[in-house]
Amino acid sequence: MRMRAVPVGDAPVPQKVTGASRRPLLSGPLSDQARHLAGALNQTHRLPSTPAPNDASLASGAAGLAVCSGQLARTRSDRQAADSALTYLEEAIGMLATEPLTSSLYSGFIGIAWAVELVDQLLGVEGEYRDAEIDDVLATLLQRYPDNAPYDLINGLTGLGVYALARWPRLGAVACVLGVVEQLAQRARHDSAGVFWWTPVPRRHPYWPGGVDLGVAHGIAGVIPFLARVHRLGLAQGTVRPLLDGAVSWLLAHMVDTASGPTVPYFVTKGVEPAPARSAWCYGDPGVAAALLLAAHDAGEPAWAAAATGIAVRAAARPHDQTGVTDAGLCHGSAGLAHLFNRMYEMTAEPALAEAARFWIERTLELCSITEPGRDATLTDAGWPACQGSGLLEGTAGVALAMEAASTTVEPLWDQMLLVSNVGTAGRHAR
Repeated sequence: MRMRAVPVGDAPVPQKVTGASRRPLLSGPLSDQARHLAGALNQTHRLPSTPAPNDASLASGAAGLAVCSGQLARTRSDRQAADSALTYLEEAIGMLATEPLTSSLYSGFIGIAWAVELVDQLLGVEGEYRDAEIDDVLATLLQRYPDNAPYDLINGLTGLGVYALARWPRLGAVACVLGVVEQLAQRARHDSAGVFWWTPVPRRHPYWPGGVDLGVAHGIAGVIPFLARVHRLGLAQGTVRPLLDGAVSWLLAHMVDTASGPTVPYFVTKGVEPAPARSAWCYGDPGVAAALLLAAHDAGEPAWAAAATGIAVRAAARPHDQTGVTDAGLCHGSAGLAHLFNRMYEMTAEPALAEAARFWIERTLELCSITEPGRDATLTDAGWPACQGSGLLEGTAGVALAMEAASTTVEPLWDQMLLVSNVGTAGRHAR
């Protein structure tokens, strides 16, 4: 498989976006602090003393750093950041040619291809069509996708679908999207509550009893916004719409009642009492609410939006010491919550969600009190590093992206990988 990045030094300077309708969450000193933190964290990735990432992946390696630099190049019209983005892409593509990689969006070759696509868009590069071979590989993979392979966003079918949507409406994208839908339909299970997907007991994690995962990262909540976006595109509606309606019904039917209202558990399985999850993107109310809000928008379902808004507002009211947040990363940390509440505020205009987003931005600034490039992040109250490395999902790159998104008018295109992006796919023109 071959991909080629634009040569470093040839990157165009991304122009400032004019006429942007997106209104930043922050203003004044808090906005300045957030932008300073974003720039300082991104600058640490460029330092000569910074060790190169030990992987090429989107989640924790060079591809994710390329996305971070590309987004900041776009928001700041920064040539140095644009060149850094291309340098990281070259590094990731080089590893793609030499290292065995899985088809995972977050840790495999599909994630590298997704990063190339996104960085091209961020930098305004109208390069050659260079992912056709990966599209062919993906189409073949979907024809013989193993029965026991995951269906989730991080490692499985849904992640492959996110990559295909990023390439819409280019050649190969339709076939890939339809292939993912077909595989999801084959694996779907049905009961009186609706439609769900079963996660079996993995060999390496015998503590997992097998059941239905309700999270965005590994479960049913990640499938829902993917199906809704496919529905919006008008593809395979006879298959997609029943799956989508059934999955939303099943999810809402398995909420856990608590004193503060219904909440989303980690998983549902026989013999285990469902328990409330922590507040995070990967699992729990904020991530599920954002995914369901996006699905409601794409499917035109006000009732889903109302249910999701209720989940989100209750999550915003949860005392911070009950959220389970111990670090600053996107996946399950303060920056992730800040970004989720920011996005949900944009979709609902609920003041409580804006207030929660600002709270978690302030908490992130406390956890990552960087004042100059190269200074180490502080430790959390629990003694854990505020950022787990430099990566996008749990590290400094993701924190930088969340802080930048809260303080700029430029659309954060990168969060399509989290399935919380307001950016539509259908309006894109073929190239």
